[in-house]
Amino acid sequence: MEFGDAKLVYRLNHKDDKVWEELFNSYYESLCNHAYRILLDESVTEDIVQEVFVKLWDGRAVFENEKALTVYLYRSVTNNALKYLRDRDVEEARLKLWSEVEQEMTEEDFSSVVREEVLRKLRELIELLPEERKKIILMSMEGMSGEEIATQLGVTIHTVKQQKYRAYKFIKEQLGSYWSVAMIFFL
Repeated sequence: MEFGDAKLVYRLNHKDDKVWEELFNSYYESLCNHAYRILLDESVTEDIVQEVFVKLWDGRAVFENEKALTVYLYRSVTNNALKYLRDRDVEEARLKLWSEVEQEMTEEDFSSVVREEVLRKLRELIELLPEERKKIILMSMEGMSGEEIATQLGVTIHTVKQQKYRAYKFIKEQLGSYWSVAMIFFL
């Protein structure tokens, strides 16, 4: 899903069902990972994230661009997770720690959010690749060598290299200036 397009943001603001479904699928996993770092409870994590999406759908929030939407989603998940901890008197020390983090996001926390966003965007772009290319990139991201991938898929090492090159080229074109950040996950 390419949210940079003003038409998509417009459709999102006007509650277009198809765009909302794509939004949910695109952000859900990253937001769950973010909430889990605060709550350390998967079942509550999913409830918190789903609640954010429901409130967003029912609410009247309007976004100028994808950046505003992303900030809203992550801030809402953080606030709802902290509210859950506060309301449930769950682990006072963790609540205090996250309250301090809420005041001033550390570089590490910021890096974690950026990492989740880059991974979300990479997963999104990898899903757009042709099936064979997608397999090769995913295997590469899992740490397999070119030779291991070629053997497992029954193709030549040249085919693996060519498919990886084409995938990287596509992803680089899509990510633009964020390419160098994304490369961290391929190395």
